Amino acid sequence: MFQPIRTNRSTLGVALTMLELIYHSIVRSVRKGHNNAFLAIGTNILQAVIFVLAFYVMFSVLGLRGAAMRGDFLVYIMSGIFLYMTHTKVLGAVVGSEGPASPMMQHAPMNTIISICSAALGALYIQVLSMSAILFVYHVAFTPLEIEDPIGAFGMLLLAWLSGASLGLVLLAVKP
Repeated sequence: MFQPIRTNRSTLGVALTMLELIYHSIVRSVRKGHNNAFLAIGTNILQAVIFVLAFYVMFSVLGLRGAAMRGDFLVYIMSGIFLYMTHTKVLGAVVGSEGPASPMMQHAPMNTIISICSAALGALYIQVLSMSAILFVYHVAFTPLEIEDPIGAFGMLLLAWLSGASLGLVLLAVKP
């Protein structure tokens, strides 16, 4: 009696609807931690800066800073910190994504695939934005920054993101 009228949709229409749902879910997942998206990015920037400073002090105190390495030592430290933080943040975001029993899943087009994709892409968005902001400030305030292979460096970031999303998916499947 009260059933919706079924319409045949094309594959392109289904894909666009799914991308729109993923976009809105990304915005929701970024704002889930904080009402303000800038505050979420600022918190992530502060965490990364604290990590970098702690490792810089630790390497300086232990005397490992004098090791034979070409290039900027701080960029070397930042590259490892950015990869680690991307991996762990995405892993946590995917494990904490909304499951099938979530109230958000009561809405008709929403499903767990969209929830997992939006959690992973939202974490990648925050990491890339905070990494770009930190590198921009370092380039402007301290020393000009030159990355030898930017495509390869971003590829490593995407590899850390993908491994974090994959392990997060495995842990999400194990979670009761």
